[in-house]
Amino acid sequence: MTSANIPFSTELERWLKSSQPKTMGSLQSVFGEKSFAMLVLICMFIPSLPVPTGGITTVLLVPATVFASMQMVIGRTALWLPERIARAELSDTTLKRALPFMIRRIRWFERFSRPRLSHYLTNPAFRITNGIFIFLFALGSLIAPPFSGLDTLPSMGAVIIALGLILEVVLLTVIGIIVGLVGLGVMVAAASIIVTFLQQIF
Repeated sequence: MTSANIPFSTELERWLKSSQPKTMGSLQSVFGEKSFAMLVLICMFIPSLPVPTGGITTVLLVPATVFASMQMVIGRTALWLPERIARAELSDTTLKRALPFMIRRIRWFERFSRPRLSHYLTNPAFRITNGIFIFLFALGSLIAPPFSGLDTLPSMGAVIIALGLILEVVLLTVIGIIVGLVGLGVMVAAASIIVTFLQQIF
């Protein structure tokens, strides 16, 4: 919920339907401290889908998440983006398909969740910890081989953490960390199997 007790999904929907510029930079002016979570949610949503992305997300989306998470780790409370990225407009696919889908899912979560332990969200150590995990999950998604599907769980972990920060539900951030760590574990296991297989061949 926002400070005015307006559900975040409603706030996001109003912004989506407004005449305001739909740029990466506008996230900061509209969503304030939650702009970090919004950027992570938007950028990691596509790689979190259980379908091969063919590496297309490594061009901009995942690196943007890495950039934002690094700012969380160093303790920034306001998202900063290079001017070129800040002026980049969100694609029609994001505005007409991805964001409406996210709004419906966020609204579903809002029906069953209430802010709990939200005072931790302003704790610098908590913010830095979340930033570290988002960084690790984004990095895992970035190095996952194209078409392997191995980027799904790490990306999903980052998305769930972002939802937890947006909805102010600490339990969701914990679930996101667990999901992301499982994803990294799967990546390590897959890499180990491949290395063992290659060693047996050569």
